[in-house]
Amino acid sequence: MRAQIIVVIRFSYVADAGFKISAQGVEAIRKTLYAPDRLARRFRLFEALTLPSLLAQTDADFTLAVLIGDDFPPQARARSARLIAPLRDAHLVALPPHNNYKATKLAIEACQRPEATHLVSVRLDDDDALGRDCIAAQKLIAPNVAALGAADAPAVICFNNGLFLELSEQGNRLYGVIEKLPLGIGMGMIAPVGARPTIFSTDHRRVHTRWNCYTEALTPRFIRTVHRDNDSDALSSGEKPKYTQSDLDRILAANFPFTRAELLALQP
Repeated sequence: MRAQIIVVIRFSYVADAGFKISAQGVEAIRKTLYAPDRLARRFRLFEALTLPSLLAQTDADFTLAVLIGDDFPPQARARSARLIAPLRDAHLVALPPHNNYKATKLAIEACQRPEATHLVSVRLDDDDALGRDCIAAQKLIAPNVAALGAADAPAVICFNNGLFLELSEQGNRLYGVIEKLPLGIGMGMIAPVGARPTIFSTDHRRVHTRWNCYTEALTPRFIRTVHRDNDSDALSSGEKPKYTQSDLDRILAANFPFTRAELLALQP
């Protein structure tokens, strides 16, 4: 098995469905996603959280596919290309409006290496962060979980332990969560090359109802941001450990390239 990890980020991609405002049509989605103030906020979080977490991975041998619209504003497109350039294998994939499954499937196929026998498609939003060893954990766990099921059957690996960062004009809030349902940040699906399913084939909260799913709940491996631009309801589905400030400092130092002061100082 030669498994290629492909992390897919939809950066303000104009999908033709899947948003709260989708019923208003593609033009309304485009106007919302490309609004200059909103794009500025997305870049701010991408540069402060998402990108540093990818650059800090203990295993740098992964592919990044950043999915954008084919009409993404030129300056934003150039800025995106500059930002991801330091990563070993990063690609901007520009597509017209499709549904999220089709668009992400096309992005994955555009970045596929010819030597790969299996793909591990990994979800990540442009305003969230991975723990330092998320890629290494996917590489270690995914083939073993796949081997437990039927030959060539997809399997899902997810990480339910992490931090929520609420951004607010009244002051940011950082706290721990252990989700009771699968969480999308860093979630991956291992499947043979050419298989139809990817990690975007179904709602991330329901992957365990369709495929074998392994949940690793002991190591903090994500930071999810909660802010005014969240399209989905950013609610924790599980427990909130009673961490002290010292606990949070220890968790961040051990698992993330950020300090508590840096996170609490982020602009909402």
